[in-house]
Amino acid sequence: MAEVNYNDLVLKELNYNSYLKLPELLSLQEEISQPKHHDEMFFIIIHQAAELWFKLMLHETETLVESFRDGMVSRALKALKRITRAMNLQVQQIRMLSTLTPVEFAGFRNFLRPASGFQSAQWRIIEFTFGVREPFFLRFFEKMPEIRGRLEDILKHPSVYDECLRCLHRDDHPIPEEVRERDFSKPWVMNEELVSVIQDVYESPKEHYHWVLLFEAMIDLDEAFELWRKTHAVMVNRTIGFKTGTGGSAGYNFLKSRENTKCFPELWEVRNRIGGTH
Repeated sequence: MAEVNYNDLVLKELNYNSYLKLPELLSLQEEISQPKHHDEMFFIIIHQAAELWFKLMLHETETLVESFRDGMVSRALKALKRITRAMNLQVQQIRMLSTLTPVEFAGFRNFLRPASGFQSAQWRIIEFTFGVREPFFLRFFEKMPEIRGRLEDILKHPSVYDECLRCLHRDDHPIPEEVRERDFSKPWVMNEELVSVIQDVYESPKEHYHWVLLFEAMIDLDEAFELWRKTHAVMVNRTIGFKTGTGGSAGYNFLKSRENTKCFPELWEVRNRIGGTH
């Protein structure tokens, strides 16, 4: 069966191909291995698809933040659910990379140096936006000043978690001032008073069930982030063992150290308080 050459299509009016810009999209998978390795195409498509989903997640995150600012909890819940669905899809997608045997990946991996997943601007923007703010990662964008500048700007503004808590405060829940007016560039510090406020919400479901549903959706997203990190680490261990990453990172050991990173720590901590300690 002859392969369709989308670049030869004449697109004079709107149709499926022209609307989705398929000729351009399907021309972007360019292998660099010499000779071309069969599995490099698979590797490229997985990562390009991931970046498209990251783009959607950032698009939906804009609506999420606007919803918190407008006090529209139900609309925030809708945005959270879509972001979580996209993240769950990422978990399944990265598992596909485990179909590479170590020999197959080694067949083209050296051609990728010094490119690295650590240089994914969109993933880092997602983490910074949701409150995982580690200036360490800025070093990966020293040669990309526009991206580094955007990340540095994000550090000056409230995270998604901050926006949620400000919304909660405007809904007459006493969020501590040190939480509302904190230095956004600093790592998050667990706040015991905030845990108590969230516990009160959970334990008064008749009055605050819309917030309970929102908190549970936030936990769903945090869980999806954690599953993605863990799945990523396992996949790396399976394909390259304990080797360093193509960008010079510590590879599996570094990924393993970040598996339990949380975006909404007080929402997790409250589970240790409700129903007693036993």
